[in-house]
Amino acid sequence: MELRHLIYFEAVARHQHISKAAAELLIAQPALTKQIRDLEQELGVKLIERIGRNIRLTEAGHRLHEHALTIMTVLDAARAEMRERAGAERGRVAVGTPPTVGLRLLPDILADFHRQHPAIELHIRENSTQQLLRLLDEGEVDLAIVTLPAPRRDLEEIALFEEQLVVVVARDHPLATRQSIDFVELAEESFLLYPPGYEMRETTMTACKRAGFTPRVALDGGEIYMLLRLAEVGLGLALMPPLAISGNEQLAQLSIRDQDLRRTVGLVSRRDRALIPAAAAMRDFLAKRLTQDLIR
Repeated sequence: MELRHLIYFEAVARHQHISKAAAELLIAQPALTKQIRDLEQELGVKLIERIGRNIRLTEAGHRLHEHALTIMTVLDAARAEMRERAGAERGRVAVGTPPTVGLRLLPDILADFHRQHPAIELHIRENSTQQLLRLLDEGEVDLAIVTLPAPRRDLEEIALFEEQLVVVVARDHPLATRQSIDFVELAEESFLLYPPGYEMRETTMTACKRAGFTPRVALDGGEIYMLLRLAEVGLGLALMPPLAISGNEQLAQLSIRDQDLRRTVGLVSRRDRALIPAAAAMRDFLAKRLTQDLIR
């Protein structure tokens, strides 16, 4: 019994009519009739009975039709999956990321993804959460790695990992010998601030307000790696995610005792826009690889 026999028989059983089935299958009626007879002869059972111009399934025909439907469902699923895989093997995917994740985590992950999908063209945009969400809205990126929660209902969110924020100071800073501090102790210190629109700037300002002081600003508006360098040379201190200073021996990290300062990093896409197969493949790959275990 060949697959084409089942396809022919399923159409006949569904229509209960040879001519209608033949028209759907785009074959001649006599040829279809012969295929059904060949199938009956091979199986050794009667599958259909003629009633005037129509046909009726025998008991054996009903059972074979049930098996044929199951096989057709599996076949359709296999075809759909193969088409999706074929689509995922090519295309263009744009991912937005904050600089810390882009530098520390994405290079190895993107290299692995490229080895598995060499025909997919990758584009990376680094920016703040606010700007990345704008790029997502404008269609400039398909996916964005941002700080959660994003205060919007039109986004599909996948939480990836969480970090407890720390204060960083130069190794020769008086606080460098400490393991932890209360944020209120920083009232007389000089702060290095992120540019407007960065969630870390807002977190810093909110933490200072909770501690009862307005920060003394040594530098306002530096990107994260400039802030790291300025902290190293002692211009001031900064609030940082540990991921940004991984492996940096020129800075001391101080945990914060009196406030719970953390960030949750997640992957977002627009609910109202279906991802192309290549972008869906990237989403699943990132969601699998960017987990808390990755940065421990």
